[in-house]
Amino acid sequence: MLLAVGLTAAEDKPGIVQLAWLAGCWEGQVGPVRIEEQWNKPAGGTMLGLSRNMKDGKVIFSEFMRIDQREGKIVYTARIGTKAAATPFESIRMTAEEAVFENLAHPFPQRIRYRREADGSLFARIEGLDKGKSRSEDYPMRRVRCEQ
Repeated sequence: MLLAVGLTAAEDKPGIVQLAWLAGCWEGQVGPVRIEEQWNKPAGGTMLGLSRNMKDGKVIFSEFMRIDQREGKIVYTARIGTKAAATPFESIRMTAEEAVFENLAHPFPQRIRYRREADGSLFARIEGLDKGKSRSEDYPMRRVRCEQ
């Protein structure tokens, strides 16, 4: 009986497999900036991602991302470019359609949101306080074929 209770409790905790909908390739356009984001499927308690923003045919921003399941918590770690230190954001909400990660000690953003829309598109947002003022950036994306 105790084994069954333990298994039920473990299944109730959010797991990285709940983010399988994020896997794949995504593209969006915000003004003159083209956004590309790619995520591997969940495997071994981890998802790996990369993102780049391009303007006038040049990369103006790049980021390496990782989502891990650690000690019962889901942690999103972002690393901008290749020289910046990695920044962890802990999951504060996970549903079948949305994942929200937060790090209140980070200057900006303090929250990262991913939401699966009803039409299959992806809505990403970074938000928080920037120099004492509320700020957010939205990144609407659609699923595209992954190309090599």
